[in-house]
Amino acid sequence: MSGPALVSYVELLDRTAAGDRQAFKSLYLAAGPRLFAIAIRMMRSRDLAEDVLQEAFVKIWERSWQFDPAKGEALAWLATVTRHTALDRLRKQPRSVVAFDETVVEEIDAQLGALTSSLGEASDLRRCLSNLREDYRKAVILAYINGLTHEELAQQLGKPVGTVKSWVRRGLEQLKGCMDA
Repeated sequence: MSGPALVSYVELLDRTAAGDRQAFKSLYLAAGPRLFAIAIRMMRSRDLAEDVLQEAFVKIWERSWQFDPAKGEALAWLATVTRHTALDRLRKQPRSVVAFDETVVEEIDAQLGALTSSLGEASDLRRCLSNLREDYRKAVILAYINGLTHEELAQQLGKPVGTVKSWVRRGLEQLKGCMDA
């Protein structure tokens, strides 16, 4: 075998399930870079992504027999194992590690839309949130959507606890006033 590209992921998974260490090495060489890209996007840290990739490949070694080509693509199965491993790791991390960036804003928007559309007030809530000062909006979103405590908010935003408590309180007051109007 001259390279991992000559053998399919399905065949490598089948051989790995049979305990073939060389097939597992080939699987790692072939799929590792793609799976690492998934891990690094999710973890936002090279060190954490490397840990996730290692843990994912341990799971792949142990569970390769569970792969069923009739249910989907082999690479998709490998990516799912990696994604679930990253999600498990993220759930175990302290909440203050959560980064606030545009992808988080988009996720929050989607969650708010799903949550409030059932109440029929999604557009009002989005409008009211967009009218808040940036610091109030961040504090309210991080506190109520991500579930951060005041102490975690203070650490995340680099501000004193009293300041973030005020931002949350004022942000909620303004939201309530806007929603009641």
